[in-house]
Amino acid sequence: MLNAQETKLVKDTIPALRQHGEHISTVFYKTMLRDHPDLHNYFNNVNMHTGKQPRALTSLILAFASNIINISELTPKLERVAQKHASLNIQPEQYEIVGRYLLRAFSAVLGPSMTPDVKLAWTKAYWVMAKMLTGREAHIYREFEAWKAWRKFMIYDKKNETIGGSIVSFTLKPVDGKALPTFLPGQYITVRITVPGMKYAQLRQYSLSDAPSPDHYRITVKRDQGTNWDYLSPRDDMTVSSAASSASDSSIGSVQPCRPGIVSNSLIDEFHEGDTLELTHPSGSFHLNPNVDTSMPLVLISAGVCVAPLMSILNTVVERRITRPVSWIQASRHDAPFQAHVEKIAKKHPNMRTKFFKSRLSDSDVLSYTSTFDNDFLSLTAEDLYLSNRMTEYYVCGPEKFMIQASNHLQRYGVQPERVQFEIFSVGSFEMAHD
Repeated sequence: MLNAQETKLVKDTIPALRQHGEHISTVFYKTMLRDHPDLHNYFNNVNMHTGKQPRALTSLILAFASNIINISELTPKLERVAQKHASLNIQPEQYEIVGRYLLRAFSAVLGPSMTPDVKLAWTKAYWVMAKMLTGREAHIYREFEAWKAWRKFMIYDKKNETIGGSIVSFTLKPVDGKALPTFLPGQYITVRITVPGMKYAQLRQYSLSDAPSPDHYRITVKRDQGTNWDYLSPRDDMTVSSAASSASDSSIGSVQPCRPGIVSNSLIDEFHEGDTLELTHPSGSFHLNPNVDTSMPLVLISAGVCVAPLMSILNTVVERRITRPVSWIQASRHDAPFQAHVEKIAKKHPNMRTKFFKSRLSDSDVLSYTSTFDNDFLSLTAEDLYLSNRMTEYYVCGPEKFMIQASNHLQRYGVQPERVQFEIFSVGSFEMAHD
């Protein structure tokens, strides 16, 4: 643990980290991936190309430095990181590599202000965080039991969920035929595929979009048109990313740039029934506890393909005959995925309400348009949101701006933050503001 003087030295670096943090992160990734190119096989180079990953690492470092006296404040953020690392099969020895190159980047960027005492303090601080993460990850791995690392699955069924075929569900069955472990509805898996022209394996996280089953999983994938680098499907979360090359001196790594949606689009265009791919064990901190049979209302708010984890939650509630009231609120640019299925459920369950909106905030070119979801949200009634019940639980999943708007409205209506869960598909200001 750090003593009082070391804690002060770490906190005193916060202004420099705010000013130079992204540069530190960029130098860190560049040097580490240059010397350990095998690490490219773990990571998402689209995030690195857009700068999301250096910003994410900067966010984590700043959050840790700011809360070093009260580490418990970091629990939600560190839990997300640990869950993601477990989904990627990150091992303790890789923390040795990360620590060495991260401290080297600190020294390279901060120069004389990185005194021996400050370096020692940050070395100890890094290992406090690393041991918290590796300890939690070891516990997650024990929960995984026999399923470690990668497992082959066959595509059993492939189904368009929208008229234009831009959103597709894949039903996946294990090649070994063994029973699948259950998962918590809302969690995700990692998919690993080989993409022609890419030197390294490509890994992406996709939320499971159906209730747990012993013989199959289902994921739902959205085609990415590549029109906007700021909203990338599927999940771009806080993990160490791969790199994309650049002509500038600040480029990270040496692989070719990876266009947005390369994995999602490859799955939709190149993978068919009978083909195989590799998955890791389900993970994730965004989920419903299906074992709580309660009368507390459940409000599920989604946009576009981000409906996937909420579809898993709804199907689980229905299959387990949990009698809590449900409000389903879904925005989509065109036809809403799973709308017919949801409406069929609602007809059989009088305690379920549904609202479907057409919203530009649900599409990948969200930043090119004026928001429409604000008006949609204002049209919702107190009954739609079960505002009269102070125990109502809210699950929200969508593009960053969509979730910010939903969060702002719920706060104005007096909903306490602890009653709202957000599935964070991207790194950035929303995550920093809500941790």
